[in-house]
Amino acid sequence: MRPLNTPPARERLVAMAEDLAAAFRERAAEYDRNAEFPHLNIDELREAGYLRLTVPRELGGLGADLRDMAATQERLATGCASTALTVNMHLSMAGQMARVWRTTGDERARRMLADIADGRVILMGATAEPGHALVRSTGAKARKVEGGYLVTGEKTFGTGSAVMTHMTSMAVYREHPDGPQVLVFRIPADSPGVRVVEGTWHTSALRATRSENIELRDVMVPEENVLTSFPVGSLDGSLLQTVWGWAMPTFAAVYLGVAVGAFEQCVQDVLRRGWEERAYVRSSISECEVLIETSRAVIERTTREVMSNALWDSMSVQQGMSRVLLAKTVGTNNAVEIVDRVIRVIGTPALRPGSLYERAHRDVRAGTMHPYSNSDACDLIAATALGAEVAPAHPPRLRKLAEPAADDR
Repeated sequence: MRPLNTPPARERLVAMAEDLAAAFRERAAEYDRNAEFPHLNIDELREAGYLRLTVPRELGGLGADLRDMAATQERLATGCASTALTVNMHLSMAGQMARVWRTTGDERARRMLADIADGRVILMGATAEPGHALVRSTGAKARKVEGGYLVTGEKTFGTGSAVMTHMTSMAVYREHPDGPQVLVFRIPADSPGVRVVEGTWHTSALRATRSENIELRDVMVPEENVLTSFPVGSLDGSLLQTVWGWAMPTFAAVYLGVAVGAFEQCVQDVLRRGWEERAYVRSSISECEVLIETSRAVIERTTREVMSNALWDSMSVQQGMSRVLLAKTVGTNNAVEIVDRVIRVIGTPALRPGSLYERAHRDVRAGTMHPYSNSDACDLIAATALGAEVAPAHPPRLRKLAEPAADDR
């Protein structure tokens, strides 16, 4: 079902994503089979202007906000899951930066957004580490030196490392006068001491992301490159406004898009086979529609709450965090349920290696483990519903973030 009353600007962006997805669909099986990063897809995204999707119009971008991004990313993922997930990291970081720039007028953010619009910058994140999936702490260490910090650590799931020009990461500065602090920083990817460890990405799902491990060895992080900091072990309100607020609903949209692509192919195959009168087929199709539209509704509500400041203005940081995690959990788990129903309808052809169905079956399952994983998300959601504090909360530095400009809508 197509959403009703969609803003014309969003309709145009979704149409662009569909055109790109159609081309990506033709290559997805080969990229997956070879576990090869989809460089051609990224080149076409750049040429189409998609990599500047969330950059403000006045800085040369397309002016999309979080609501637009979720809708377009769902559509893009119907073509190639690995491409959509890779670009999700870049687009969400650009969108976060754009909103902070609108609020503060930060000149460095303006320059980087302009460079993104010109195609000179691709962003990615390297925050994940074994044992630190909640991003309340990190095993990487920061040592204070003149002008900044030297950072050493090991990072996993470097999605976008094949094309990044800048990366965002984290390290603990234990000697801070107020106690150990997590530093969130952005540096050029070619900084001395940064190494992408080729050959570390061996997985059954999202094979073409090439999300290699990243080593940091005495990497110099200038003081001005530290984006924010917060006490170790706390729920940080600024990360809710940025990383979690933008990543959780759009991760949900990407994995949902993978399932939607499989579902749409299923409908075509059902009609081709003449199975549309079968009771089980009809029941399965209706169940998939319910799961898709339920997911879209939760994602849309959450993106609206992020853009309106409601998640930190009208509730606690933990409550806001619970809301964004709920969107991710609903979207990713429903994606698994949709693909499982589709496969039961299609039957043994769905088991053929390299088929759209077989790839979707593998790829959507990554969503339930992608931080916040099912288990971690459910712990926080349940604790919040029961009124239990999971960790001390650190308020956001900026209470209100600016709304998109009128000409971006």
